[in-house]
Amino acid sequence: MRMEDIKADLLRRAGGTLSAPDAARMLGTDVVTLQELAAEGAVIALPLPGGTAYPACQLEIGGMVPGLSDALRSMPIRSPWMRLEWLLTADPALGGASPIEALRRGHVTEVIQVARSHGAG
Repeated sequence: MRMEDIKADLLRRAGGTLSAPDAARMLGTDVVTLQELAAEGAVIALPLPGGTAYPACQLEIGGMVPGLSDALRSMPIRSPWMRLEWLLTADPALGGASPIEALRRGHVTEVIQVARSHGAG
């Protein structure tokens, strides 16, 4: 599969993307703070033609999916596309759920443990 196709599939599975102003509004913050969160690895920001986009799956009304920022901060991998793929891919260590599904079910500690070991050789 071509990289463009892989990225398009990830974006589809992520529920699309939000612009920086829309993502900031959902988080109840401003674009500068959102960019700072992205720079410190607490939120996934994807470089796309035309600017940076934020996968919709990581946000819900009122903020981030609980525990996601902590999981992302603990992950050694920094590539935003690899982080998004990890977030959306079923993991046997999480009972076959994807990390985002497990977080939505309240399994924060387990997801952080999986994030820490992901990409650690």
